[in-house]
Amino acid sequence: MLKSEHIRPRLDSRGDQVWPKALPADYHYLRVAADLITLLLQYVGQSRGAWNDALRKYEGDSLDYPVIRGLAAVLEARSTFDATSPVNPVELRQSLFPRGPVTDRQDLFHPQGRACVLAEVAAQYDLSVLQVESALFADLAEEQLLVDVGPPITPNDLIARYNLEVARGLLYWAREVRIQVYDTYKDLFRYIKLFKLMYTVTEIEDPKSAHQRTGAPAHRQVQYPATGNPNSKSPLGYHVTLHGPLSPFVTSTVRYGLQFAKFMPALLLCQRWQMVADVQPPNIPSRVPLHYRLDDQTELRTHFAASGIFDSQLEADFAAEFEEKYGGADRVWEIAREDELIVVGDTVMIPDFSFTHRKDGRRALLEIVGFWHPNYLRRKLEKVRQAGRRDLILLVYKNTNISDDAFDAAVGEVLMFTRKPVLKDVLAAIECCAV
Repeated sequence: MLKSEHIRPRLDSRGDQVWPKALPADYHYLRVAADLITLLLQYVGQSRGAWNDALRKYEGDSLDYPVIRGLAAVLEARSTFDATSPVNPVELRQSLFPRGPVTDRQDLFHPQGRACVLAEVAAQYDLSVLQVESALFADLAEEQLLVDVGPPITPNDLIARYNLEVARGLLYWAREVRIQVYDTYKDLFRYIKLFKLMYTVTEIEDPKSAHQRTGAPAHRQVQYPATGNPNSKSPLGYHVTLHGPLSPFVTSTVRYGLQFAKFMPALLLCQRWQMVADVQPPNIPSRVPLHYRLDDQTELRTHFAASGIFDSQLEADFAAEFEEKYGGADRVWEIAREDELIVVGDTVMIPDFSFTHRKDGRRALLEIVGFWHPNYLRRKLEKVRQAGRRDLILLVYKNTNISDDAFDAAVGEVLMFTRKPVLKDVLAAIECCAV
């Protein structure tokens, strides 16, 4: 993560809008990026202080110093600096300092010179004098040694990562972020939970439905159907509001802002999304928050890894078998993976599969409760009870020690299985529970 001093010079604003200025991958900046990558490689095995001195020398009186320092900070974040020392530096200083003060030369007031004291302590720890001198302040940041520069990176990739770091850094000063998202819910909420962000979720309403209900024209906005079936009753997508570090509900601004900025690359895992953030950067005077907008047309690239399509082989086998038996051109039910959220209190539940009727658009949701830890099962059971969805079908592995009556009337139907689910029974439950 970049410091605010690296981010502020790269911000621009007009009216109530603010945005990060992307660094172009042109000849000049590609050369700067290449120079910095080469320079860092030359300092492997040397101290952080030596690298910083070399960086200042490279920077010189260049007017591009904010960019140079930002690119270097990205490289440093990928690198490993280690305080390798054969002895604890604190313990070593405690042995040396009581023997002082000493100088390089012996005299009447200093019968022992520096070299003599170092030699005594070196013998005490069975080290050489050079090792003692290297270890004396090895725990200080400036003395840490550069041991690894991370995976190879090209100048183009370095500039792309720098642009991402500046873009996410603007969210240090976010008050609220409003996201419209239409897919990849699992990854999005996995990272929301990982970074402990506060959020609220509502469905994106079909403008036609809103118009029919109120008689007023619906707000004009881009809508993405969750499925290609025009008859589908599935949600178009979701409004996710993230309460940022300047929210009145959050007191630890700096720490929470860092978590919020860490989350931002997860949004780039989604295929279809829009974001509007209310931000107040300290270097742009404004009495009201400015709007920071991003959408799925951005050139920013995430470095977060997307999760696999399935969480287990059981789910993969179920989907493959269902497609084999009930798929094809004459299919009645379309199966989809994790395309609907169920809001449960202050969290969400994402059922494993949905089934949409091709003609009338009725839908049923299905969750597989398989081979999991007892604590996970207890949390899952509580979520299901809170959800209270009659269109939710549970497939429960018998060895989980959970009986079908444990779910009371919380779901549409509970099917138990031993080796694998019986698809005929699943299809019957879908027909029965779909709404």
